[in-house]
Amino acid sequence: MKKKYELLYVLNGTLTDEALNEQMTRVQAVVEAVAEIEEVFIWGRRKLAYEIQDLRDGYYVIIHFHAEPDQPQNIERLLRITDFVLRYLITVSENDYMPSVKQLSEKEIDELSVEDPEELVEQMIIESAQGDQEVSEEEPAESVEESVEQASEEVEAVETVSDAVVDAEQTSEERTAE
Repeated sequence: MKKKYELLYVLNGTLTDEALNEQMTRVQAVVEAVAEIEEVFIWGRRKLAYEIQDLRDGYYVIIHFHAEPDQPQNIERLLRITDFVLRYLITVSENDYMPSVKQLSEKEIDELSVEDPEELVEQMIIESAQGDQEVSEEEPAESVEESVEQASEEVEAVETVSDAVVDAEQTSEERTAE
């Protein structure tokens, strides 16, 4: 029985587009040899979190594919011996694949045109919280709004403490200078 898999790999980000396309074609050929490719998402050039082989930029690509459970091992074996793939990761997709980009419709864009940016941020946080977990009868939407308010208050408290620390340091420096 075939399973859904996701392959994320990173290529040398300093190469030309032609060289990158050639390398992506090679990786796709490796995957197609043992699996059925469903989608290919190109994330493009991004800064690496740390240097890999003295490189600071990588070219990220995601491939969604269906394969028998023993085939990802073969793909990993072939990717491990290729010089042009800096890093790779194959995961099993239990549910839907990871969304690559959220595209907004015209209606959503119009709804986001809010005069008060703070109101927009709160609205997005509430929608995100409701989307991540279903709001049950025991936890009404009001509790999510309360959580947002509480988080905002905590941020303000941290900022106040931070300001007080800066003031105290300045005062002690002034006394030391005298």
